[in-house]
Amino acid sequence: MKNGFWYKLLVPFLVLMLIVSVTVSCNGTEGEQEEEEEEEVGEQEEEEEEEEEEESTLLVDPIMTDSGLVSGTLVDDAGEEVRVYKGIPFAAPPVGDLRWEPPQSVEPWEGVLECTDFAPIAPQVTSSDAEQSEDCLYLNVYTPAKNTTDRLPVFVSIHGGAMVIGSSRSPDMTYFARTNNVVGVSIAYRLGGLGFFAHPLLSEESENEVSGNYGLMDQVAALEWVQENIAAFGGDPDNVTIHGCSSGGESVLFLMASPFSEGLFHQAIADAGVYGETRTPPLAEMEVRGENLAVTLGVSEEPDVLAALRALSADEIVAAVPVSTSGTELQLPNVDGWFLPDYPLNVFEAGDQQNVPLMIGSGSADLAGEWNQYGDKNFACAMSSVSSLVYAWVFDHAPCGSGGGTHCLDMTYLFAEISTLENMCDVDIEVSEAMVTMWVQFARTGDPNIEGLIEWPAYEEDTDQYLEIGDPLQVETGLYEPGKYAEEEPPSEAVTYTNDEYGFSLEYPGNWNEKTADLGPGVIWRVGAGTYFVPAVRIIVRDESEGATLEEVFTVHLTEDGDKTIDTYIASDVTINDTDVTQAEVAYTGSSGGYESMIIGLIKDGKWIIIEVYTVPAYFPFADEGQPAEIIGTVTFE
Repeated sequence: MKNGFWYKLLVPFLVLMLIVSVTVSCNGTEGEQEEEEEEEVGEQEEEEEEEEEEESTLLVDPIMTDSGLVSGTLVDDAGEEVRVYKGIPFAAPPVGDLRWEPPQSVEPWEGVLECTDFAPIAPQVTSSDAEQSEDCLYLNVYTPAKNTTDRLPVFVSIHGGAMVIGSSRSPDMTYFARTNNVVGVSIAYRLGGLGFFAHPLLSEESENEVSGNYGLMDQVAALEWVQENIAAFGGDPDNVTIHGCSSGGESVLFLMASPFSEGLFHQAIADAGVYGETRTPPLAEMEVRGENLAVTLGVSEEPDVLAALRALSADEIVAAVPVSTSGTELQLPNVDGWFLPDYPLNVFEAGDQQNVPLMIGSGSADLAGEWNQYGDKNFACAMSSVSSLVYAWVFDHAPCGSGGGTHCLDMTYLFAEISTLENMCDVDIEVSEAMVTMWVQFARTGDPNIEGLIEWPAYEEDTDQYLEIGDPLQVETGLYEPGKYAEEEPPSEAVTYTNDEYGFSLEYPGNWNEKTADLGPGVIWRVGAGTYFVPAVRIIVRDESEGATLEEVFTVHLTEDGDKTIDTYIASDVTINDTDVTQAEVAYTGSSGGYESMIIGLIKDGKWIIIEVYTVPAYFPFADEGQPAEIIGTVTFE
């Protein structure tokens, strides 16, 4: 091991060993290899493998990790070599009794793991034809290092996807690693109902009396693997930067707020983090959601509920959880007082976050919507108030000037070879080169400033300066002022929705859009102003047998768990002239996880008809006090 990266003295022995022994596949560690080898692969996968074989060769010289030897592929990228290891296990398969348990150590293996193909992705609802498996806790390493003595900066990518979709296959970090001489790592973690499911019985089973947050624990386990093993790949365990976009950026903020990530990274980059209290409910609320999910899955009355839940297939659990970014059925990270001691912003404001330099920003088009306004500024202010180093940016560029920076578009400018993409011109290459230079400089030093580029001042609340990434780069003030990156839309005329089947109509703003996917159980119609944290109305129809009162039918919304209150009142804009309505109630739930909400419930023809109304999230600084009775105009039952 002291004679060079490729251990040339071991080659004859290793060749003999490979001939006379069974070589283990990297994508499965519990006897799944033979079954996977027998499965047929689709034509598209075969073509991709053939293309990869043309540009890659199997490494015969393995790398020793703390669990065993791994080999990967040697990729020729523009005449330079990058060693790529796909599907290295960093935790034991979270299956069987390990479902909804913290990640466990990998069982050491004998022989050499061939890490040449991506591991299956975490179970999810997706249009991708990639293989899925609960056995999904793998990572990928991209290294240009020539020697084990190299100590290159390490750049860890955490994928986005609202905590319900996505995988470590994106981004491909081959080009990024080669051109910047850094070691790239992309990690996987459990998603949705398999990654964030909380339940009172799971909390009772836990020695820490908590449940959920398993996906975030997976991220910590991956970072622990990096600390233990990345030096063997030429990386520096003392210089690790974590990066993520969308819910990947959200994960960065969660990791900074968790005491369990101490010492695991040294810089952090949060890009378009979808943060809000509604995205991080308290444990008690997530336990209620877990109980409701058990009802949906039909196992709530089983003698051993946890055993019944663990006996279900991953597909059954995935199908029961909506693929969405908001809603009361989602399985999300929770504030449990242990892994997440408080809401991340509260942790930052108290100065209790991991004290590492932070870059935080978003695309300008994101800031024109409701879901991310002011979030970055709040974290930047909190960091600067406790003398922590933070740099803020807005990405306001698009290919050849086609519009503002859309959600996570800057990921393309960071990781892709821009000159090879369609609809790109010289200015796109210049923006990409400047951005990559600053991001990599930050990963090397904790400061993005470098000679030859614009001076990027650290964020301070009194100066309120940030970097606007566009053509040209420029320092701006007034971080995320309302309307700065989008013109204010004039008020729109009301539109009337009529439901003939159940005999009612309601008015809503004309600039809202109907939602046709991920509506939730019993929902027949939904309308909202945007994609993420938005004002919204849902129409829900459920059997009367589910409860005699609105509170019994809509338990999730009306559970008294500390910050929710129920105040029944008469809403002046609800008119009931329908003699077939046998019961009518209106409930105001107050601030429910950051939203003001109202619920109108009526029984007609043996069915509950529920109109659920959300206003603007209460935690947005520009939001007035919620006025749920006014937001939908007139509701009429004739």
